[in-house]
Amino acid sequence: MKCLHCDNDKFQEKYLCFTPEIKGEQIEVTAAAFACTQCQEPLMNDTQMNAFRKAAADKYRKLHNLLTSDEIIAFRSVLGMSQTAFANYLKVGEASVKRWETYYVQDVGQDEHIRLKCDEAYAEFNALEVHWKSHPPDEFSGNKRFSLELFKQVVSYLIQFAKSPLFLNKALFYVDFKHFQLYNTGITGTRYVHLEYGPCPDQYQNLIQYLIKEHVLISKGHHELKSVEKADLHVFSDSEQSVLHLIADCAKSDGGKNLLRLSHQEQAYKKTEPMQYISYQFAKKLKI
Repeated sequence: MKCLHCDNDKFQEKYLCFTPEIKGEQIEVTAAAFACTQCQEPLMNDTQMNAFRKAAADKYRKLHNLLTSDEIIAFRSVLGMSQTAFANYLKVGEASVKRWETYYVQDVGQDEHIRLKCDEAYAEFNALEVHWKSHPPDEFSGNKRFSLELFKQVVSYLIQFAKSPLFLNKALFYVDFKHFQLYNTGITGTRYVHLEYGPCPDQYQNLIQYLIKEHVLISKGHHELKSVEKADLHVFSDSEQSVLHLIADCAKSDGGKNLLRLSHQEQAYKKTEPMQYISYQFAKKLKI
């Protein structure tokens, strides 16, 4: 093996920084290579080149929130499928699966397809999105279409004061219904249902699991959640911020226990049946 730059035949294996271009974008990645002892020109064998290509592809994937090669392999392993069976399951060519598991970067549409077919939580959340988009704003959504971004920021803010999911549910209910009472529209567009322990956001468990999976929240045990980042209150109007602060103040002293007690006394709860959607029209007689 000789250096292509100076003809030296002595090399030392090192980890070097490279900036390959992937899909028109330069990616910085560190990889093993042989460096010429005289001019430091790098040279790779087949094994090193394959590892380098995979590392660069995965770096690009992470930067663009795409599944890495190892994550795709993990999905296939969980399903107990060979590459051929996996390709048949995804309705793609076997060559595509082989490339995705090495250094060929899938496009956004392919990535979405893999997640929908392999990630149960992702598929469930996608079904929720379809459900939300197919239901126009009405009295059960606070005259507003559901916004995941606003829901996420409200949760991130309120979780400071109502750390238990049980109490957080009630704080969410009062935020939306109080704003509706004052301004005839909710904040998040969330639908609430009558459950045993009071009003609760529809599909609450799926929503929270999604926020945990997306690293918006972390679970500190069965009865406590914590926000990973500080809530961005700039996404809310002045009236929405005012109501958020009001409900936060109500939850500060006891973690939301009084909100739980009050929610059971609300007409919104007493005049609806278990598992029934709660109309925002009941907001007119809120006890807060």
